[in-house]
Amino acid sequence: MNPLFLLRQLANIAMTTAGHVTEDRVFFAMQLARRLPAPASRGVGHALARVPGAAAQAASAWLLGKETTAKSIVTSATGDSHSRLLGEIALNLGLPAEAATIAEAVPGAEALRSRILWSEGRIDDAIAALPKGRRAKRLRSERDVLQPGWWPEAEARVLARPAGRRTVAGSRPGESAPASSLHLLTNSLPHTRSGYAYRSHLILRTLQDAGHPVAAMTRPSYPGTIGRLSSGPRETVEGVDYLRHVPLLPQPTPVLRLGQQAERIARIAAERDVDVLHTTTHYVNGLATGAAARSIGLPWVYEVRGVLEETWAAGGSTAAGRAERRSSQRFLWMRAKEAEVASDADAVITLGETMREHLVSQGVPAESITLIPNSVSESVVAADVDRHPAEVRVTLGLPTGGVWVGTAASIVGYEGLDDLVDAVILARQAGSDLRLLIAGDGVALPALRERAAVLGDAAVFAGRVSQTQALDLQLALDMIAVPRKNEPVCRLVTPIKPIEAMGLGRPVVVSDLPALRELVPDSAGRAVTAEDPQALAVVLSELAADETARQRMGSTGRTHVLETRRWKDIGQRYGHVYSRLVGTGVK
Repeated sequence: MNPLFLLRQLANIAMTTAGHVTEDRVFFAMQLARRLPAPASRGVGHALARVPGAAAQAASAWLLGKETTAKSIVTSATGDSHSRLLGEIALNLGLPAEAATIAEAVPGAEALRSRILWSEGRIDDAIAALPKGRRAKRLRSERDVLQPGWWPEAEARVLARPAGRRTVAGSRPGESAPASSLHLLTNSLPHTRSGYAYRSHLILRTLQDAGHPVAAMTRPSYPGTIGRLSSGPRETVEGVDYLRHVPLLPQPTPVLRLGQQAERIARIAAERDVDVLHTTTHYVNGLATGAAARSIGLPWVYEVRGVLEETWAAGGSTAAGRAERRSSQRFLWMRAKEAEVASDADAVITLGETMREHLVSQGVPAESITLIPNSVSESVVAADVDRHPAEVRVTLGLPTGGVWVGTAASIVGYEGLDDLVDAVILARQAGSDLRLLIAGDGVALPALRERAAVLGDAAVFAGRVSQTQALDLQLALDMIAVPRKNEPVCRLVTPIKPIEAMGLGRPVVVSDLPALRELVPDSAGRAVTAEDPQALAVVLSELAADETARQRMGSTGRTHVLETRRWKDIGQRYGHVYSRLVGTGVK
């Protein structure tokens, strides 16, 4: 590890931590306790269990994953036991009404009141609720970034050569090299092992293998922002360079950070003599990349992998709360900003037809959009799909009996895994020997574990796993479920999981939503009404009793994926987009 860069990262983390403590020490302490390694977090939870008072008892239950108990403590707490900490826990447990009641009863709870309003999307009210200070200044800056027409400023630079004129040594006169690109990413391997990070890496590898020079920059202060340390300012993973930007003095507001980031992108792009800048959702990345591209006269690509405002709205704790979010300032401003950023880009890439239609409906020019869907890596192609799932379970130390259903996913509410748990319970009550396996982590995991407790040994939660482990666990399943909720974000965004499941030769049961139906042919799986555990239980029971049907669906799905969704083929479309941009010039 580079010792000077290590010191720089530690200084950055110290400065950032000091800022958070100064802004709100109660909120910071609570979030820190939750983000500690699991053994340490549980240790804090057990220690708090010995402290009297509703706040300490609720915090203990919350840290130990006993969310039902924590909610009960919060809702039954009297006015005499209200405190800032109890209010923060209530808000994190999805109890905004209780949090608001506590905030009104506790002196000096302006920060809590502001967070409640912010969580409801009431940006102006959240700012007005705060006294002058660091947090109010930061929220005003976040509001400024969302205003129509706001972009960071970056100093204009002159490239050493006109865009697109770089040539290959020894080539014929006028012959150009494959376009080079610099990518701005939210996170990356090896520190973050998410679907986002793996797709980004596959894009970079595919481009590089096709002769396109590539490099990627991650957001300022990453990976310190997730509690990890980089080995140096450049980390190379499978031949791909990831550049880390760790400011010695972190900027305190989004406006200042985005200006600093745009300047750095422009400088690195000029130094590396790249042809194209490329970034991914959400709009913050787009603002920094677009400003940098404008300052150096390069084309830029905006890759829309999700719908930020719909993902945020789906996090509401009740149907009414989700509806209120979708009509809020924050939702409407984020939607407008995403459309503004996408419309400014020289090319837009997205994952599916439903997402393309959404972008066009928001005013993004249809001719600027290229569809590059989620596809499978060669590790999926090379997987030994002919092994019976029971054989795989032996190697993983799982029981061989029963028929296993499950998934590997981020454990958040809109994934619908609570419906899957309920469906397995119903199927077993009806006599089916159905078992459940879920790999992954997320905010909804504690409640999901509690819900599945009645299943006993018939439910296994593997927690956070590597990509290789995730593939092995899916091979151990007889069928894979993607039971997403009937939320706008789920109707719009096409996930990777059904494609990966089919590539692994497993039948897929999905919610009957547009973004999922476009992925899974009828011959490779079944579609079930979303948020209907009884209907899901019936379909799972039918498939559990028919191994021949499962094998047929699995075989059909794998053939479909190998013919249409191999990354080495699909990924070449990026190079085509770049070549078109470089060949036609920039705005």
